[in-house]
Amino acid sequence: MKKLLFVATLMMTISAISGCQKQKKEKEPVLNNYSIHHDDEFGGAYIDISIASFNDLGFKFGDSVSLTFSNDVKYENIGYYSGYYVPAGQELLVGYPGYDYIKFCINYGDDIYVSNHFDENTTVTITIYESGKFIDIEETLSISYSDDINEYDNREQFANFREINAGNIKDNLLYRGASPIDNRRKRAETVDIILEELEIKYDIDLADNRTTIDGFYQKDDFKSEYFQYLDEEEKVLPLGMAAAYKTEDFSNKMKTMFLSILNNDGPYYIHCLEGKDRTGYVCMVIEALCGASYEELIEDYFITYHNYYGIEKGTKKYDAIKAIHIDEMIRYVFDFNNSVNLLTANYHSQVNNYLLSIGLQQEEIDAVQNKLSR
Repeated sequence: MKKLLFVATLMMTISAISGCQKQKKEKEPVLNNYSIHHDDEFGGAYIDISIASFNDLGFKFGDSVSLTFSNDVKYENIGYYSGYYVPAGQELLVGYPGYDYIKFCINYGDDIYVSNHFDENTTVTITIYESGKFIDIEETLSISYSDDINEYDNREQFANFREINAGNIKDNLLYRGASPIDNRRKRAETVDIILEELEIKYDIDLADNRTTIDGFYQKDDFKSEYFQYLDEEEKVLPLGMAAAYKTEDFSNKMKTMFLSILNNDGPYYIHCLEGKDRTGYVCMVIEALCGASYEELIEDYFITYHNYYGIEKGTKKYDAIKAIHIDEMIRYVFDFNNSVNLLTANYHSQVNNYLLSIGLQQEEIDAVQNKLSR
């Protein structure tokens, strides 16, 4: 009997040890010496592993991770998220839906690949810093959207398309939304039809350059004939902006955009790929120049969250996104520190100073404001 008890106890002990070892292994996933490559469009480092394969190793959205690169660069306590759920200027590891790879970057910031002198020979090792440390943020902000037009109330919602009329902006003059030329999110043809119906006269393309636009014309699914017509009439401004808003390159392109508005008549259409981030930043600047209030900036920016994700004002999700993302975005756009009251801040003055700092003359700024305002 004692022998049987001893054997049973031994088996239970072995099982417990095995279970602990398995649990320990699951809590400590490692990605060893993986190659990276440069994200030429937005900046940052793509890690050459799919989101699914990375997660299969045991990494989970909401984890805190450490990244050690082969050129001795190291980052610790970096959030791993399914979206860009950190304040502007902060590093993150992201597995964004639709990406082919895991990406490491600075949200709306400098190109981390360039600043760290990464190259084609650089590799990275990723380990857990603290499992689940940021799970509350991930669960609060985790959102995704469909590329099926049948899942939306109307084509405008699907295209994230709307007129901009915050502040004193004239009616039927300024519009924003998804790309009418880049069909990665299956919206280009729908947007193109809307632009033709509204007789848009000038397209401000924040995302694409001359090379990428010419490449779209060669694709089998190209159907954006109105965009092509505008392009042939030299009524498309291809800016090719990355989402690094504080860089000299971005500032130079913002200046080019404002001067192009002076030299071309509307109605104008502003877009990037999804009409979300780069478009949202640029539109905030224009709206503030034309007298928009804090409430109007919030209202226009949040339409994207309603269009793509169905989030309604007054919900917990709305309140969290407003506090964590949109308010922080406004502080970033207008360079307000935490002591500034966003409700009473002088947005027009701040934008005017910003436009002067990027090289526009006061007469040019006033002329753009007068051209867009009623």
